[in-house]
Amino acid sequence: MDFKMNLKKSRRAKSVLFILVCTTLICGLLPSLAESSDLDGAILKEMQARQIPSVAACIIKNTEIAWMGSYGLADKENSIPATSQTIYLLASLSKTVIATAVMQIAEKGLIDIDQDIGMYLPFPVRNPYHPQSIVTPRMLLTHSSGLAGPKTDDELPGFYDWFPPDAAPPLGQTLMDYLLPEGSFYVPAVGQDSAPGHRELYSNLGATLLAYMVEFVSGEDFSSYCRNHIFLPLGMPGTSYKIADLNSENLAIWYLENTQRIAHFTRRDYPAGQVKSSVSELAHFLAAWMNGGAYKGVRILNSNTVDEALRLHNPASGLCIIWNLTIGDWYGHSGGVSGASTYMEFHRQDKVGLIILSNMYHKSENPIHPPAGKIFGLIRNFANQFRVPA
Repeated sequence: MDFKMNLKKSRRAKSVLFILVCTTLICGLLPSLAESSDLDGAILKEMQARQIPSVAACIIKNTEIAWMGSYGLADKENSIPATSQTIYLLASLSKTVIATAVMQIAEKGLIDIDQDIGMYLPFPVRNPYHPQSIVTPRMLLTHSSGLAGPKTDDELPGFYDWFPPDAAPPLGQTLMDYLLPEGSFYVPAVGQDSAPGHRELYSNLGATLLAYMVEFVSGEDFSSYCRNHIFLPLGMPGTSYKIADLNSENLAIWYLENTQRIAHFTRRDYPAGQVKSSVSELAHFLAAWMNGGAYKGVRILNSNTVDEALRLHNPASGLCIIWNLTIGDWYGHSGGVSGASTYMEFHRQDKVGLIILSNMYHKSENPIHPPAGKIFGLIRNFANQFRVPA
């Protein structure tokens, strides 16, 4: 089916350019209009080759968006174009929100990230293979607790089940079901044969446990905590874990790699992967991290807290606290789940950041993720041109 013919039939589209490149903001910081046009064309070429429905991306310099582009269709079946306001599922970029929330309550003295996390929960947490060793928030923030990923749903049955939007079981119930020997879903595989603090094992279970700690200590539902203490202060009203908080007209449809449309859903581990946001709003969050915890006069973290969070914990992998330090001194995090492939990163010294959001899950040769993703490479190369003294 001819792609351009379909675009001409769209009642919503005023032109092919509006559909394919719905929003491209060019400001004085851009190297040149010609270079931006070249980037647009290269991104569109890769999208068409990989049948990617839509991509929204931006480059941030200091606290401002220096370039932004939205390409393709947020909803293919109804020919609705992606824009800078299109709300995407962020997948594991959500873990950077968890890290922010945890470090906020640590700043307030409500927790110590180097103490037994059981001090801040209504139940103890132990790796069944190493029951004498404590598990700390820092271990969970650096994926070194020894708790299961889990890598597959078979490892912890039912952990990745889908539920209707905003209808996942309560976090406390989920965690007690999986972590406590008397829990209804407990299996010894909840722990790996790795002593807490000794080995990096990426864990959605661990990230979810951190979110519940925030919920329990703060007395606020985790999604409400993040909205009240992170998103709204940063001027991000169109960002939330809950679809009910959002303008449904701006929500991108989610697609699998085979281009199959899927319904919006949530999971038991929703804190680890279910934030929804637009590229224009997520830029505020990334700019805050890039600028020592503050964005345009609003501070969500102290600068020394950001310093600690970005301190290298695992030189072999580049892992800091949730963030990963990559070649060239970029701090980044990727996300991938049914309906979304995402990436964001920032260069702290040069105060340049980038965000790439997509509404398709790319299981193999992901074009959004570093180091080999083509769309990532195109936008990173362009972002490098902004790395001049602030």
